Amino acid sequence: MWTKTVIRLFCIALAGVWIAVIASAASAPNARKGKAYFKKNCRVCHDGKTEGIPALQPSDLIMDQWDKAFEDEEDVAECVPRVKEKTGVELTEQDLLDIQKYLVDGAADGERPMTCG
Repeated sequence: MWTKTVIRLFCIALAGVWIAVIASAASAPNARKGKAYFKKNCRVCHDGKTEGIPALQPSDLIMDQWDKAFEDEEDVAECVPRVKEKTGVELTEQDLLDIQKYLVDGAADGERPMTCG
């Protein structure tokens, strides 16, 4: 009887750990997805052709500048409604994390500075 209880507790604990691993893997920022989201949604305005909005690509800023842009909620928050208005896409928090990862990874001071070309 005691053995069955220990086995059940072990299985419950193991299931909890497995769920935590899956959940953390699902929410890890993904630069590849971020690149696709950026090109499809952000470049609609940040293409250099939209009046009053600067053209942007990853190598335009350094890593700290990209991180600060995403920490300053007003910077990114201004863009989210415009994305929805122009593309019909409502960016999620995960989408923004993915975009940030792409931009930071491709920053001017990163290992592989990137352009959107």
